[in-house]
Amino acid sequence: MKYDKDQIKAIKSMNNTLVIAGAGSGKTTTIIGKIEYIIKNNLYKEEEILIISFTNETIKELKSKIKYQIDIKTFHKLAKDIISKINKNLSIASDYELKYIINEYFNSYGQNNKKTNLIIKRIMQITNQNQIQNLIYAFINIYRCNYQDIYHLYNLYKKSIFMNRYYFKIILDIYLIYLRELESSGKMDFNELIINATKYIKENKVKLNYQYIIIDEFQDISLIRFKLIKSILNQNKANIFAVGDDFQSIYKFSGCDISLFINIKNLLPNINIIKLNHNYRNNQSLINIANKFIIKNKNQIIKNTLCHKDDLKPIKIVFYVDKKTVINNILKHIKGNILILGRNNNDKEKFNIIENNRTKFLTIHSSKGIEEDNVILINLDNNILGLPSKIKKENILKKILKSDYIIHEEERRLFYVALTRSKNNVYLITPYNNYSIFVKELIKENKKNLDFIHIK
Repeated sequence: MKYDKDQIKAIKSMNNTLVIAGAGSGKTTTIIGKIEYIIKNNLYKEEEILIISFTNETIKELKSKIKYQIDIKTFHKLAKDIISKINKNLSIASDYELKYIINEYFNSYGQNNKKTNLIIKRIMQITNQNQIQNLIYAFINIYRCNYQDIYHLYNLYKKSIFMNRYYFKIILDIYLIYLRELESSGKMDFNELIINATKYIKENKVKLNYQYIIIDEFQDISLIRFKLIKSILNQNKANIFAVGDDFQSIYKFSGCDISLFINIKNLLPNINIIKLNHNYRNNQSLINIANKFIIKNKNQIIKNTLCHKDDLKPIKIVFYVDKKTVINNILKHIKGNILILGRNNNDKEKFNIIENNRTKFLTIHSSKGIEEDNVILINLDNNILGLPSKIKKENILKKILKSDYIIHEEERRLFYVALTRSKNNVYLITPYNNYSIFVKELIKENKKNLDFIHIK
């Protein structure tokens, strides 16, 4: 296998290393090259290497491409395996259990308790119940990724005023109920799993043999996940090889903290930082526009990306009137396989999308790491569930988000991920009379480099 000079530099770097690997830069190829280099040069034994990624899909892909007997795990599987060495009867709470408690609070307890019912009614004057419940679920997940006890939450409640105080009262109630349910059932949720695994390593209750840790998609790291890795590094005086792209950090509201990636030298002062500057997937014109778009977020790392192909106008703006017929009409203009990306799974029905051997539908979040000949991006309306979403991110979330909160910051990265899935062309499907502010921005700043298609 051939590697470019940046990949070779990363592969041969054996001290603590962060590889900033932009879209299409051969991230997985570099990880596989690193493993080959380590094993062939007898730098570490197979059992001394640990590879971590964030989803079962990426784990499956890595296992299919790595021929050695190396541990490849998600963070949750790693934490579970650590705790199982001591707790043989480990029971794990699913995400559904927190959602169930939140739902019961609103539809049962909240209806029967007069004081709570009054608080809920006041909040629902400015937003609906579904949005409130989603907000609380997001808040508790982010909180548990960043704080290990309830005291910070209690202080937020005590110090808050006006509407925030009502929100924090409900969150505090639900959080206490959730903790009691976990304790009474003897279960741990995924966050507690990682926290306790870290504790076992720090206290040397569990001894691991890992000397070299490789982390894929490092931009999705959270504080508690980093603390787990740091405990293993400290225990074994091990080294870390982290690979990721801050442009593609799209899980902020599930607890991931991009500041850990960007400010890695504050956490690991001697870490070596290497950028993969070549892009083997996208057109240069597309990447130039996408990079210009994403760098408007102030907390991003500037990249000078060199692509190996360049069609002049790979981004096509498609204006339509009828969303039920636009997909069939645009398919007639496209050669090759097609990935259709939506905001959520409901978009598939809204746009009358039928999957077949040539056409596949995914949400943007689930498309990360995937590439296709052509991409169609739908739901580029200027509305609440469009892109960017106009759902208000309540002030209470800003109280626990570790990095600075910037309007549309996460949405801008999500749009970037969608743009960069395409090897050839990307079609942005938007209505004539109400198109996304992101589309407006692209047109305003890059009109000469865009192609326009009008479908009635």
